[in-house]
This record gives sequence, C-alpha cells and structure tokens, in this order.
Amino acid sequence: MEVRAVLETIHEWKKLYQARKWMKQNATFLPAWHAYVGYTAELFECFAEGNTVEEAATQCNLDKGLLQNWVDVGLAVGHLRERDNRIHATPAMLSYVSPSSPDSVGPLLQELMELHIPTLLQYPSLLKGEEKPVFENDRFGPTVAATSALLEKLAFPKLVHWIKAHDVHSVLDIGCGHGGYLRRLSEVRGDMRLIGIEQNEEVVRQAQEESNSSGCKLELVHDDFNRWGGPEEPVDLIMMNNILHYFEPDKRCQLLRKAKQMISLGGTITLISPVNKTGSGQAFASAFNSFMSAHENLYPFPTKEELEQMAGGEGLRMSLCQPVIREGSWYFIGLEQTGEER
Repeated sequence: MEVRAVLETIHEWKKLYQARKWMKQNATFLPAWHAYVGYTAELFECFAEGNTVEEAATQCNLDKGLLQNWVDVGLAVGHLRERDNRIHATPAMLSYVSPSSPDSVGPLLQELMELHIPTLLQYPSLLKGEEKPVFENDRFGPTVAATSALLEKLAFPKLVHWIKAHDVHSVLDIGCGHGGYLRRLSEVRGDMRLIGIEQNEEVVRQAQEESNSSGCKLELVHDDFNRWGGPEEPVDLIMMNNILHYFEPDKRCQLLRKAKQMISLGGTITLISPVNKTGSGQAFASAFNSFMSAHENLYPFPTKEELEQMAGGEGLRMSLCQPVIREGSWYFIGLEQTGEER
C-alpha cells in the first residue's frame, strides 16, 4: 500500500507540475493582451503625463473598476509605472503602441488579437466540419495593409538594391496597400513611373491621400488584378508583396503568367512573402498557415521549391531568396526571365 500511495503522490505532483507549466506559459499572453487593449482604447495616452485611475476614468469616460484592473496588469508586466501616487505610461508604450505615434506597431497587435487568435480558437469546431469563415477584405483590409507597412523598413533596402541592379525605370505594385513602397521609391527615384493596384476601396482612398500629402506622383488603380487589363505600357518591375495567400495554389501560376505579360524585355518580378519549411521561423510560418487554411478564401504559403517550380513553369527563374525577417520566415524573392516561352 505504501508503494501505491507513493505512486499516487508522484502522479498528483506531475499533474500539478503540468498545470503550473501551462499557467506560466499562458502568463506570456498578458503583455500582448494589455498592449492591445491599451492601443484600441487609447489608454496609454490617458497616462502619458501621469494620472490617477479615478481621474483617467472620469476624463476618458471609462469604467473605473475595469480600468483599475488594466492598470494593475500594466504595472505587473512593466507597461506602466507608479510615481508619486500617479500612474505613468512607459516611453516605449507611448512610442510604439499608442495609435497617435507614427512608430506605433498597434496594427500588428490588432491583427493578431482580432484576426489570428479568434480564428485559431475556432479550430476544434472547424476540425469537426463546421463551415470555414470567409476573410472579409473590406472589413480587415486597412488593418492588414497597416501591418504589411511594418515590413517596409526592413525590406525596402533589398528592393532598392534590386532596382539598381536591374536598371528599373517603371514599377507596378500589385496589392499596393497604402502605397508605402511606391512613396519610398518616389523619394529615392523621382523620375520613375510608379503604378499601384489595390482591391480595397478604402485602402486606395487612404493611399491617395497619403500620396497627395507627401507630394508623390503615383498612379493608383482601384481594381481586382484578376480582371484588370494592365498598364498602358510594360513595366520594368512588378512587385507582389504579401498577396500569395489570396490566390489558390493552382492559380498562382496564372498570377505569374499574367504578371510576366506586363513586364518589359528584361523586366523582373519580386515578391515579399513568408515561405514555408525554410528551417527558420517555422513556428510562425506554421501558425500563419493554420490561420490561412481556416478561411474559405485564404490559402497556405508555398515552400521555396514550390515557388521555383511555379516560376520555372512560366519562363522565370528564382535568382534571389533572401530573408527579411528570418524568425518569421519572411523572404524577399527575385524572379528573372529565362528567355524561354512556355
């Protein structure tokens, strides 16, 4: 009996250890949740100059009890500091999470919390055959475009290097979002013809406003690339940034084929996209693919080998596959014409 009692005790301790482990792992979710709430409700601004919970609740018309809970979490995770009996938002939160900051990464938090996590939590019912949801581009397009813009700073130098190496004078950006890449190119090379096509009307409107305010000369088109007739003249470069997941795997060849028809002799195509099974950033790529596969109208990212095969089938070859964010499996991919007609 003593042996049995010892074994039962060991079993209970193992059970408690597993419970403790999952509790500790779940605690890492709190900073992201706290930052998301602070971003969407603009709470960090309430404590930018220092404030009490009572004053902030009154000034911002907020529930005092819930605000106190949010503040308690913020103090625990280091997003807020208490000084002289007043709560202060840390400089990092004000700079990188507040919606009023030009350096805010809030859209990324918004996409994770409102798109990715809710979808992944539907997996039990989806696995049992529940109908997959349809990704609402009109609703979430602006958020996705803002998130994609966060990649620009890292990817843009690679794009500029490619443009210089291939003597590019005209560019078409398919799925241009807010036109960030095109505006940056306009600042670097004002003599280039820069065209962008975007399906989401609200995103195009915002891109046009930002283009006008910055004095950039861009040609922005609101249309679906699948139906669009293309530019009046062939362009030297076509960019496809973060759009592969909108196309079924067996239709991506058609996308490359149509794009190739719009580039000049010696013209090239570049893509910025997560690449599956690269050996680095696989956890992120797998989670991203899980999110895509859970939608009726979104599709998994390809592997490098699949991209090479698709390109080869359309008379293109992959001459560059360079990491942008290795931990996230994001890559800058360059395709050149082989001279072979298919």
